[in-house]
Amino acid sequence: MKKTSSPVVTVLLITLSAGCTFGGQNTHRAANMKSSHQTLSDHDLYDKIYGAMYGKCIGLALGQPVEGNPKDTIEKKLRQVDAYPLEYYFPDNFPTNHKKFLQGNLDGAPPNDDTTLMMASLLALRDKGINLTARDIAQAWLDYVKGGCTAEGVALANLKKGLWPPQSAIVDNPYRQWIGAQMKAEIWGMIAPAMPKVAAHYAEQDAMVTHIRNGIYGAQFIAAAVSIAMIENDPRTVLTQALKVIPPNSEYARIIQDAITCFDQGKSWQQAWTVLDQRYGYNDDGTRNGKFPEEKYNTQKGLYKWGNWRWVHVIPNGGACALAILYGQRDFSKSICIATMCGYDADCNAGTVGSVIGAMLGEKQIPEKWKTPIHDDFNPGLTKVMPEKIKISHLAKEITGYAMQVIKNNQKK
Repeated sequence: MKKTSSPVVTVLLITLSAGCTFGGQNTHRAANMKSSHQTLSDHDLYDKIYGAMYGKCIGLALGQPVEGNPKDTIEKKLRQVDAYPLEYYFPDNFPTNHKKFLQGNLDGAPPNDDTTLMMASLLALRDKGINLTARDIAQAWLDYVKGGCTAEGVALANLKKGLWPPQSAIVDNPYRQWIGAQMKAEIWGMIAPAMPKVAAHYAEQDAMVTHIRNGIYGAQFIAAAVSIAMIENDPRTVLTQALKVIPPNSEYARIIQDAITCFDQGKSWQQAWTVLDQRYGYNDDGTRNGKFPEEKYNTQKGLYKWGNWRWVHVIPNGGACALAILYGQRDFSKSICIATMCGYDADCNAGTVGSVIGAMLGEKQIPEKWKTPIHDDFNPGLTKVMPEKIKISHLAKEITGYAMQVIKNNQKK
C-alpha cells in the first residue's frame, strides 16, 4: 500500500443506521453499536491486517500437534513433558506425529488447509475484485484447488459435476455444518474493517460453496469478529457485536452466548469448557465419533472416509474460540494457548483466535517469541499458482489494498 505524508483512512462503519447497497444486495450497519467515526491511518490498517494474518499462521502452527485431541488428553500429554499449562509452542519432546511444529523444528508457517483455502479466496479477489459472488469463489476453487477433506472435498466434487452454490454444499454432503467455512473466514473481516455486516456478507458468499446453516453462521460470526476487532479492544464486546450478524436462535448463537454467560458468572475457562462440551460436544446418538443417520455416508471410503466426528463440527469449535477470546483478555499468548488446550480442531481454533486477537493488537504487539520461528514466511500450499514461500507482510499489503477498496466503496453509499 502506498504511503502518504498524512495517511488517514476514515472508516464510516457502524456509524450510520441506514442501510447501504453492497454487491447488488442490501446490507445494514451492525445494530446497537455506538455511533462514531472511526479512523485508521493507512499504516495502522495495514498493521491490523498484518496482525490478523500473522496471528492466524502462528495459531495454526501452535495447535497442529494436538489436532483432534480432547482437552483431557492434551493436558495429560503436556504434564508428561512438564509443559502444562501451555505457554508456547509444544516442546520438542511432546508426543505427536507432527514433529515439524515443535520447538526447534518450526521453520516458517507450513501449509495448512485453512490458509490454503483462504488463499483460494484471495485468488478469487484477484480475479473478480471486491464485488465477487459465491459463483466467482466456486470458480476459483475449480481453477486453483486440487482437493479437500470432508465438506470441501464433497463440494469440489459437486462443482466438477456442474453443481453451483448453494447446491454444491447441499448434495451428498453430510459435513455441511462442520468447521470448514469458519476456519478460513478471517480474510473477509480483514477486507471489511469495522464493517461486520459487510464482512458477514462476504463470508456467506464463501461459505455457501461448501456449507449450510450453522456452517455458514460460524464463518459469518468469525468474519464479523475480525472486522470488529480492528477497532474494538474489549473481547466481550467483539463477541456480542459479532453475534448480531447471525440468527439469534441458531445453535451456533446459543453456544457463543453460553460461553459469554459462563464468563460473566466467573467460571474458569476449564469450568466453562466443561459446560460447553457437555451441552454441545456429542452427536445425536450420544457419541463423539458416531455414524451418520444416512447409511450411504457410513462407507468409510473415498469422500466419506470420515465418520461423524463431533470434534470437527462447527458448534463445539465455535464455543472453544469464544472461550479463548474471552478468557485470554487481549493477551495474545494466553488466548491462543487456551484455544489449543480446549482441544478438538485445535489448529483451526488457535488460528482463528490468533487472527481475531492479532487484528485487535496489530502485528507490532504480537510477542516477538511467537514470530521468531515463523520469520514472516508463509507457504500457501498452492504451488502451481502461488510461490512456495510468500512473506506474510506481502500478503497483508495486498489484503490491505482490497480493504481500502471496500472502505471507499461503502463510504459512497
